[in-house]
Amino acid sequence: MFVFAGSVAMISFVLYSVEYFTTRLEAFLFPRKFRLRTALKKISKNLGVISSFRELKDIVLVDIVQTLEVMGGAIVFQYEHDIEIIAEGDIDAAEIKQRLQSSALSEHPLYTCIEIHRHEQYASYLVITRNKANTLLGKEEIQWLHLITSYLEVSLENVHLIRKLTAKMQLLASQLPNEQSAHDIQWFRKVMFELQEEERLRIAADLHDTTMQDLFFLKRRFISLLDKYAMNKEDKEHLNNIVNFVEMINNSLRQSCFELNPFLLKEIGLIETVRSYLDKEAYHAPFVLKFKEERASAIEAKDLTTKKHIFRIIQELLNNAKKHSQASHVTFTMTVADRAFVLTYEDDGVGFKSTEARRIEIGSSGMGVEQMKGRVLHLNGQLQLDSREGEGTRLVVTIPIRETMSV
Repeated sequence: MFVFAGSVAMISFVLYSVEYFTTRLEAFLFPRKFRLRTALKKISKNLGVISSFRELKDIVLVDIVQTLEVMGGAIVFQYEHDIEIIAEGDIDAAEIKQRLQSSALSEHPLYTCIEIHRHEQYASYLVITRNKANTLLGKEEIQWLHLITSYLEVSLENVHLIRKLTAKMQLLASQLPNEQSAHDIQWFRKVMFELQEEERLRIAADLHDTTMQDLFFLKRRFISLLDKYAMNKEDKEHLNNIVNFVEMINNSLRQSCFELNPFLLKEIGLIETVRSYLDKEAYHAPFVLKFKEERASAIEAKDLTTKKHIFRIIQELLNNAKKHSQASHVTFTMTVADRAFVLTYEDDGVGFKSTEARRIEIGSSGMGVEQMKGRVLHLNGQLQLDSREGEGTRLVVTIPIRETMSV
């Protein structure tokens, strides 16, 4: 009995030790397996926080491409009349789209294509290129990808539903009535505006922390080349042009960040922020752009959210003028009269029929006149729109100074 018990204890100790040291040394003994398992844990954990297609690329697709050491990868959504591709790395999105339309993607020798989900409204696929050694994925990597797609299936369905719900909420917000009964559902507009602002702030932060920083370091590298190496006049001029072009892109991104997050509203107020914004836009606007302010300083006493709503309205009107008005002159006027703030927009463009107002999109934001009206109603204000074909457009926003709602 003593020998038997000792043998069992010894065997148990040996087996436990083997398992323990194998687990500890897995990164050295089985590096490929360890890397795949670690990446799987990370991706499965990150999938729980994904709420948009953009996050699919930043959180999931990047990890898949880096883990498998492939040239590139893509998550493809095939709808009834459209194909949407989220790509990372060196992968030809146009070729994938063409082959998917001809049902030849799965047979392509350079791609590994795995169907993630097939829904009545769409089908989704994970497409991976060859690895950097120009060989196809091995059996172990393909099994790992199939496991990843089983996790992705649920997340993609959730993201699709979130996008669908958000689109319906935006449509509903744009169609809310302007009668007194609309005040009963003001909370809905509040939620929609808050979600839009949060998304703008996130995009502005991403641009500032990633793309703009990358361009800054790229510019410094080019300048260091100019200082370090002796070049002939032609090469030096060519490199200077590249530096100037990088700086021009950086300035454009800086302006985009400001439009997404108008931080100057807090620092210098609404009037000066609008003046600065319109002055910059006047340089490349296809019309003469003017701004007038007449005793409107009382608006500066309002809260930051109210000023931000007014600034967004001005942005949307200006974007609309660029896209649709074909005007030669556009004027914005701010004034305060009878305890109300009045914003007036006027142009001498092509105008439109009053019945078309609901269908006009403002800029690239996809916000129509009705949703812009929602901002005004949220501030307990009124919006008057006067336009006729060939006779320009005049829009007047009136917001009570004392009764403006806070978000």
